[in-house]
Amino acid sequence: MTYVNSNNFIKAVKFIYQNLDEPVSLELIAKNIGVSISTLKRLFLDASGSSVGSFIRRLRMERAFRSLKNKEESILEIALSSGFEDASAFARTFKANFGYSPSFARNKINIVSELECVSLEDPEITEITEFKIQAVTKQGLYFEAAPLAWKTLEGHLSEETLDDDFTGTFIAIGHDNPHDGEIAEDNVRFSAGVAYLSADLRIELITIAGGYYAKFNYTGKLNNMGLAYHYIYGAWINKSSVKIDDTKPAFMMMDKFPNNFEESRVSIYVPIIKC
Repeated sequence: MTYVNSNNFIKAVKFIYQNLDEPVSLELIAKNIGVSISTLKRLFLDASGSSVGSFIRRLRMERAFRSLKNKEESILEIALSSGFEDASAFARTFKANFGYSPSFARNKINIVSELECVSLEDPEITEITEFKIQAVTKQGLYFEAAPLAWKTLEGHLSEETLDDDFTGTFIAIGHDNPHDGEIAEDNVRFSAGVAYLSADLRIELITIAGGYYAKFNYTGKLNNMGLAYHYIYGAWINKSSVKIDDTKPAFMMMDKFPNNFEESRVSIYVPIIKC
């Protein structure tokens, strides 16, 4: 996918997020980002593997899933805010997506969608020494901040004369959790960085804290990385004997410059407290 198409996809997703409570037509989205309807359809199929309508429905259902944690809203209220005319239609669609009813999901102690999760092998518990990275940090919707941070970092790297054999160790840090209610979805911070580079890029220096981490190995497309995090922070931590250290952010390490739509090998480092 070209940078222009990737940028158009980001703009489209941002527009959908901002209008998730309203009826959103293909014509309206296409007009907002300046492309034809046929181009918009191809864009979503290439980037997400689904149609625009399916993408919007999935976003609404995922938001509904998170909303079930709020006991002040009834299931009917959540159904209506998700675009359904009644609770029964909402319940059928919810069960088709997640495998169980909204009421069952609400009553679970820890809400985890098995269908949203991926299975990862048990992690290696490793101790690392703190190290510094040169990084670019951007803020906004994740779909907006992450690609912009990587694009800006790429610009800085292109200005340097690097060794022919340099492949780089690239680091990604998501500093905030937009689903915990403390940070707005359009205000999350994302840092894209590079480690072990002798050239001075004249950008921000970030210290990766030392200590114990659970190291997961992930292979797949980076735009599906959220599935791995669902698994780690849901299913894995619930059965693990360690606790996540909330004072440090998790980070990802890659041996080549990332491309969201290509297969990648990624190491996910989750800070832990050994019990």
